[in-house]
Amino acid sequence: MLLSVLVFVGLVLKFASKRRGPLPPGPPGYPIIGNLLDIPSENGWKAWVRMSRDAGSDIICLRLPVGPSLVVLNSARCAEALLVKRSAIYSDRPRMVMLQELVRADWNVALMPYGENYKASRKTWHKHIDVPFSRPHAVMAVNRLLKELLPCKKDHHKLIRLATGRFILSAGYGIQAESAEETFIELPERWIKTISHASQLGGFLVDTIPFLKMVPSWVPGAGFQKKAKDMKELTENVRTLAFKHTQAEFAKGTAIRSYATRFLESTEEKTAEETDAVCSIIGNLYLAGADTTELALLSFVLAMALHPEVQKKGQEAIDEALGGTRLPTFSDIGTIPYVDAIINETLRWKPAVTITIPHGTTQDDFYEGYFIPKNTMVIANLAHILADEKTYGPKPDEFIPERFLKADGSLDRSISVNAAFGYGRRQCTGMAMAREMIWMTVASVLCSIDVGPAISLEGKPLDPATVEYKPFGTLNFPPTFNCTFTPRSDTAKRWIEEASIAVRY
Repeated sequence: MLLSVLVFVGLVLKFASKRRGPLPPGPPGYPIIGNLLDIPSENGWKAWVRMSRDAGSDIICLRLPVGPSLVVLNSARCAEALLVKRSAIYSDRPRMVMLQELVRADWNVALMPYGENYKASRKTWHKHIDVPFSRPHAVMAVNRLLKELLPCKKDHHKLIRLATGRFILSAGYGIQAESAEETFIELPERWIKTISHASQLGGFLVDTIPFLKMVPSWVPGAGFQKKAKDMKELTENVRTLAFKHTQAEFAKGTAIRSYATRFLESTEEKTAEETDAVCSIIGNLYLAGADTTELALLSFVLAMALHPEVQKKGQEAIDEALGGTRLPTFSDIGTIPYVDAIINETLRWKPAVTITIPHGTTQDDFYEGYFIPKNTMVIANLAHILADEKTYGPKPDEFIPERFLKADGSLDRSISVNAAFGYGRRQCTGMAMAREMIWMTVASVLCSIDVGPAISLEGKPLDPATVEYKPFGTLNFPPTFNCTFTPRSDTAKRWIEEASIAVRY
């Protein structure tokens, strides 16, 4: 009976599509199940590239046995045309049964369907989260990172995780973290890795066959229910634990000034709903440090360890701009083009997010003769888009900051890497704050520290041509390696010592 229904539905959808126009091309698929077996389990962005080349099209479509089809955009041209210029149609999220309904992670702005709740959340963000307020917290986190890196010969990734987490915890909640193993540092990292798999198409069968959510956990094959229960508890802890900690400190009069305390100390009357909304928004900020920011900084260290010639140029640019007299400050942003080029190349070279979380269409649409039905899932292949030679020039696999510079050495602002933060109305809300934290870290490290060669855990030098990132869902995790961090001079060492204690909360 179920088989007959699936066949009937498939024929109806196929006929309806032909009446309106052809869907974008894609793999041929199989009867009944369509392209279900073509959905990649890992290294997804590379699989989408192969399918796109086979189809001879930048936009491809995979047909699924139940529910909407999946459209993959493999060029900046397509992504800009649909996700930006037609954002009114392409800004929704498709139904994510696992994350939105079972795990209840839909308080996260990135996962929230487009609508009144989404608009209200963005409004709450802009009301309570302003970038300048966070800058002293970023300076504190970066300065302490410099001090902690100097004796480091292994596990620098933990120190970078601590620095990004320390920044967000301090700015968001006034929490002063001292170790990468602390609960408040470890929690968002664990959450990101846990939900990353669930956010990609095919992560859980219940997203393809929604009625499975009604199946009890004791039924064989319903192990996803147990995972959903655990993920739900983790998700609520990420959203509320740090905020409750700040509320308790605020009640005792010992809270450090933060976004949370600014809200708590405001004189305007607060409803339970508004307090919960602010708790969720700062929770979104909390998660940001464990995502793009941390992974971008890990990639930066790897790039410097693999490319000493780039590191040297960056150091020379910093020295020329600052005169070798001090560490950089936020007033220096935009005045050192080669540093900006290094950051752009870091975001482009091995982007932290390889594929966008699926967008959803709110109405039927046509693009270049292809029919894209309402409720279609649409993803942009970010890793491939950021490696497009038409935009970024030759040798996209290599780390070449000069691709972002004009002949006179100034920054070429016509070449953007903002796609690394998503597209259109779904672009990362915290992009400006993340870029500032990345800039301060990159500039400060180049100013004061020499990053030594990258050595594998087996003790062998890493070859830039063979470095592979570990795919996990839609995220790119840099390889684990060791390197040394030494002060560039006695003067730089003194700067680090003085700066590490200058800003404390």
